[in-house]
Amino acid sequence: MISELTPEQVQQEITVSRALQGDQKAFEDIVEQYGNLMLRTATLIVADRDVAEDVVQDAFILAWNHLTDLRKVGALRPWLMRIVVNQCISFKRRLARNTAFMRQRLLEQETDLIAQAADDFKGKMERDWDLVQAINNLPMKQRVVIVLHYYNGMTLPEMSRSLETSENTLKKRIQAALNNLRRTLRAPDIQSVDAGFAYPASRAAFSLA
Repeated sequence: MISELTPEQVQQEITVSRALQGDQKAFEDIVEQYGNLMLRTATLIVADRDVAEDVVQDAFILAWNHLTDLRKVGALRPWLMRIVVNQCISFKRRLARNTAFMRQRLLEQETDLIAQAADDFKGKMERDWDLVQAINNLPMKQRVVIVLHYYNGMTLPEMSRSLETSENTLKKRIQAALNNLRRTLRAPDIQSVDAGFAYPASRAAFSLA
């Protein structure tokens, strides 16, 4: 019911409804609201900010062309996140980047990428260079869940809706990713993800890496 929505949710429904009617200004409002989140997500997945900007641009073009596929206005955020994640995965597959290439790109960007990402995430991003390399060497599916859960703060249900994957499968991917990071970094103090996926506790444990 519309009466049960918060003022922000009501405004979002109005904006999306206008966009569905072809109002480009309304869609620009959506781009402004979610652009930074999608760019941060894409940057962490593809490890290249310039490429990430192209990926996000393509994602918004797809969103505009397929806006009628959005079944629930309240699902706008996970719908957009699913689009940008799929675009990132398609990019990675097309370029068939291997581990050596990703490491080289990280070295070329040096500390600028770390500083940029740290600012974007309000100082929350781990500055340990080895950790950044380890994350970028994870299998794609594990890397995606680490980015969404720890850096974007998405809950397990949100991730499940965005990726159209069961919560149990996502939980296993996160645990497998943490195990891989632990082995790579040889840091036994990385704690396992708890059954409830409490976000603040999980991020604090993750930062110990």
